[in-house]
Amino acid sequence: MSRTAYVTGSTGFLGLNIVECLLDQGWNVIALRRKSSNTRDLDRMKVTQVEGDVTNIESLRRTMPEKVDAVFHVAADTGMWSKLNERQNHINIDGTRNVVQVALEKKAGRFIHTSSIGAFGNIHGPVIDEQTPSQAMVSPINYYRSKYLSEQEVFAGIKRGLDAVILNPAQIVGPYDYNYTPLIIDTIKKGGMLAVPKGSSVLGHVKDYARAHVAAYEKGRTGERYLLGGVHATYAEMFQVIGKMLGRKTPNIFFPAGFMSLIAVIMDKVSLLTNKEPLLCPEKVILLNNPMRISSKKAERELGFTTCSLDEMFRDCYEWMKTAGLA
Repeated sequence: MSRTAYVTGSTGFLGLNIVECLLDQGWNVIALRRKSSNTRDLDRMKVTQVEGDVTNIESLRRTMPEKVDAVFHVAADTGMWSKLNERQNHINIDGTRNVVQVALEKKAGRFIHTSSIGAFGNIHGPVIDEQTPSQAMVSPINYYRSKYLSEQEVFAGIKRGLDAVILNPAQIVGPYDYNYTPLIIDTIKKGGMLAVPKGSSVLGHVKDYARAHVAAYEKGRTGERYLLGGVHATYAEMFQVIGKMLGRKTPNIFFPAGFMSLIAVIMDKVSLLTNKEPLLCPEKVILLNNPMRISSKKAERELGFTTCSLDEMFRDCYEWMKTAGLA
């Protein structure tokens, strides 16, 4: 007997990969999309598309079936521009509250919530695991604060009987990314990368993250969170892998954090006049200089999570970029 999943954020980077994974495993998928969403990729998938918005609770009540087997709440605003903080809070916090409320009303079987490693805030030094206290609420990055507060909405739902599991992915690489990784690859390909941020990141293949989400339906424990990490790499190491793939040299000069901050402040001020999001803002400078380390041992042990090498992640992304006309 096939199962049915209701997926928010179905037209986004991770959402599309979760939808594909669900379909590959024989699920029926009801894909929530906004009226303004670009559905070029979703249209090629055998799903039932329904129009709505996580910020409109009535649209959720109208489109979420009674006793649906699973709700995958993936929709989120991942932006860093402070000018859009209010919109981000509306989507990430109020939107999550709405999805939780309707899942309870509809007696959904299980609720899989996509959070972020950002919900832990800016943590320097120790390896982050599920027991690490969050510092998100003292972070200057609103995205971190909003993802922490969205988790609190899920925990509040659990107290009311919601069967929920929380997943915290790190930096995602792979197909259907129209923004972050293609920008880096294109910049290196054109020789435009002049220096490297001093920070590091933890990267995972989007398909491995998607499989972990579906595994959480079967294996995750109610009320538990699972960190999805992967390969720890400095930005210099990351860019070297991409450069080798492209046959391009990458810089070995580091951007001083103070210089990056100065440029970011100037760009941020200019953006207030142009009303266009800057390429670099103070929040991104913090992110790019953060030496992040994550433990995925719990997800590996309980969900069977694994991920691949940096080379494979970026090659898969680049091959997809070619088919999508981005390279």
